[in-house]
Amino acid sequence: MALRPDKFLERLYSSIRPEYSFNAKTISEWEIWRNNLKKVFVECLGGFPEEKVDLNPRIVEQKELDGYIRQRVAFTTMEDLEMLAYVLIPKNVAGRLPAVVACHGHGYGSKDVVGLNFDGSEKIGDAGYQKNFAVELVKRGFLVIAPELLGFGDRTLEEDARKAHKGESSCYKISTNLLMMGKTMAGIRVYEVMRTIDYLLTRSEVDTDRVGCMGISGGGLVCAFTSAIDERIKVAVISGYANTFKDSVMSIYHCIDNFIPGIIQYAEMPDIIGLIAPRPLLIESGTLDPIFPIAAAEKAFSKLERIYEILGARERLDKDFFEGQHQISGRKAYDWFVKWL
Repeated sequence: MALRPDKFLERLYSSIRPEYSFNAKTISEWEIWRNNLKKVFVECLGGFPEEKVDLNPRIVEQKELDGYIRQRVAFTTMEDLEMLAYVLIPKNVAGRLPAVVACHGHGYGSKDVVGLNFDGSEKIGDAGYQKNFAVELVKRGFLVIAPELLGFGDRTLEEDARKAHKGESSCYKISTNLLMMGKTMAGIRVYEVMRTIDYLLTRSEVDTDRVGCMGISGGGLVCAFTSAIDERIKVAVISGYANTFKDSVMSIYHCIDNFIPGIIQYAEMPDIIGLIAPRPLLIESGTLDPIFPIAAAEKAFSKLERIYEILGARERLDKDFFEGQHQISGRKAYDWFVKWL
C-alpha cells in the first residue's frame, strides 16, 4: 500500500525557514524586519492598485434608533467594484469622534454585526457568534463603520444572491478566479478596508487620528492584515483568528479565502500580526474554538509578546482567552478601545 502524503506535507513545512520569522534583538533590527516583511506581504497578497479611483460616496438609507443613527452608505473602492457599509453614529456626543472599522466574519454579511437580519429587519433574541459587536461599540461612543466584505451578503455573485440570506458566500468562485490572475481574496478585502478608512476620514464627525479596527474570524483576518499594513489604524482587536497558519488553516478545513500563496516562505501568522506593534493590540480567543485552536493562539501570543517587549510596549498588548467557542467575547475588547482610542 502506498504511503499517504501526510509525512510529505509535514516534512515540507518543517523544511521551510521563513525568511522574515521575527528574531530581532534591537529597535534598528526590528525596523528592518518590519519594512521588509510588510513589503513582501503586500506582494503575496497580490499587490494593490497603483492609483486610487474616486470614492463617489452616497448615503443609501438612514434610520434613527435609540441612542444612535444607522446609515447605509456606498462608495467606490476599485474600478467596477463598489462597497456597501453600515455607519453607526452615536447621538448626543460632542466633538469629533473616535471611529472603529468593524469587520464581520463568515455569515450573511455586515447586517449581522449591526443588529439586523439579512432581510433588514431588526434582530431579536440570539445575537449569534458575532454578538452585534458594532452596536456594542457605538453604544460606547464610537462612530462605527461595518463594511460588507467582498463575497458576502449583498456583495455576492449574482448566481449566489438567492442563497446569501442563509449565509452562503461567493468566496470560492471569487477566490479561485483571483488566484488564477495573481490576486487573493485576502488582498482585495484588505485593500477595500483601506479604502473604507479613506472614506471614513472624509466624514466630518470623525477624529482622523483616532481610528481603530475590530474583526472576528474571517473578519479577524481582514482586521489583522489591514492593521499590519495600514498605520492609520491606531488600535486593533482580533477575535477568533490569531493563531498559526500551520495549526489552523493548514490543519483544519477553512474557506479558501484564508489562503495566501507562498506566505510560509516569508512568515508565519504571528509574524504578520506582529507588524501591528507597537500599536495597542488585544487578542480574543475561545478556549473551545474548534477552528483556531487555543494552544496555537497561546503560541502566537508568546511571539507577539517578544515583539512588543523589544519595543518597550508590552503594556500595549493584551489577551482575552475566555471559556467559549468561536465567538466574540467583549469582556475586554470594548474597554480596550475606550482606553487606547
